[in-house]
Amino acid sequence: MTGAAGEPLALPRLLLDGDASARPDGLERALTRAGFHIGEAAPAPHGPPPDALLTTLQAADPERLAEVLMHAATEPPRVLVFAAEDRDAPAAALALGAADALAAPVHLPDLCARLMARIRERQSPAGTPHETRVRESLRDFVQQARAGLQPDEVALALVRRLGRALGLAHCSFVVTREGEDAGHVIADLSDGRPEPVRLDFARYPEIVEAIRGRRTLSMPDIHPGASGDAFMMVMPVVVDDAVAGVLLMRGPESAPGLSAAQLGLAGSLAEAAARGLDGGRPMNGGPRVPPPAALDRRLQEELERARRYSLSFSLVLLHPEDPFEPGDDPVAEARERQVLAGLIRSELRLPDFVSGYGGDDLALVLPETGADGARRWVVRIRERLDGIAAGIVAYPHPSVTVPDDLLALVEAALRRGRAQAGERIGVAE
Repeated sequence: MTGAAGEPLALPRLLLDGDASARPDGLERALTRAGFHIGEAAPAPHGPPPDALLTTLQAADPERLAEVLMHAATEPPRVLVFAAEDRDAPAAALALGAADALAAPVHLPDLCARLMARIRERQSPAGTPHETRVRESLRDFVQQARAGLQPDEVALALVRRLGRALGLAHCSFVVTREGEDAGHVIADLSDGRPEPVRLDFARYPEIVEAIRGRRTLSMPDIHPGASGDAFMMVMPVVVDDAVAGVLLMRGPESAPGLSAAQLGLAGSLAEAAARGLDGGRPMNGGPRVPPPAALDRRLQEELERARRYSLSFSLVLLHPEDPFEPGDDPVAEARERQVLAGLIRSELRLPDFVSGYGGDDLALVLPETGADGARRWVVRIRERLDGIAAGIVAYPHPSVTVPDDLLALVEAALRRGRAQAGERIGVAE
């Protein structure tokens, strides 16, 4: 290969890993012919990283997927290929941060083209869709964890995932409340220097300044036990216009500070975790109002993916006819919310997305699911929980070009469902 002036161009570097037995026949030959330089050993610590990673797996085992995609936020784009003919496997991989994914039977020229496209996206100035997808998929992880974990366990899962993804030596989530002069550590990932359960802000003026200015501060770590060249970052977590907590992050020795993209990832995850604490309400005690931007971004993502690969997906709006009232018994209310969340989570797949929508409504995005599949999903929910009405819109739809079109259609479908007797499920025509 040569450039415009005749000089040779470097071949894109591709690292193969995973299960060698799961590789499609002729894979290496097809990649070589497509112009890739293939390696199977990890590059030297100080050598150039690969331009992309290709991982072959027999099946979409959740634990193996989580392990493979643990560092998806900071590594080159990773494409997964599954030997099993499983239509749900690519969606599961994409939800955990894969740049792309395919299941058998694999068309090798298509795979090569996708690898080249992911490399171009990553290397171009506009190569942010991958980072956005990773940030949203990890935010989904927090939302999915809420249904099966206690609030403090969600926060602990957050700091562990964040610490690994960003290579931190220490990460803590500290709850703050208006007017208090101390915070409470509810989750801590430590390198052997654990934080006390209670943090006196008089000893941490940087926390006070971060809360007051509502901005992230970066500084050398001068606290006892820290080396002279380690960094510390203090990020206030703002939920519904109030500081609900603080994320403390410390880097290892001689490590640079975090990039803007990494800070964006940390902030996005911390906000999502904060909204899951204290029984589904933000820690400042106000009503939980899920950010519509998260749902908009996920819908935009699904629209782009559906158009690119000729896929379908559905948006479902669930309305409990017996909503939770602020004056209800808080213990009973929390129990009802847990039952509803657990029931819905038990019916969701890994790539599915769930978000609050206004008052007590829930919005669900079901990838690679048509209207009939979404209706069957709602029927299963209604068989186990009375008093639920639903609206469904499936894409492709002739009236849909942007996420707002989907939201308008699903709201209208929900109104029709609530007006019905019996099934109470409205579907956008």
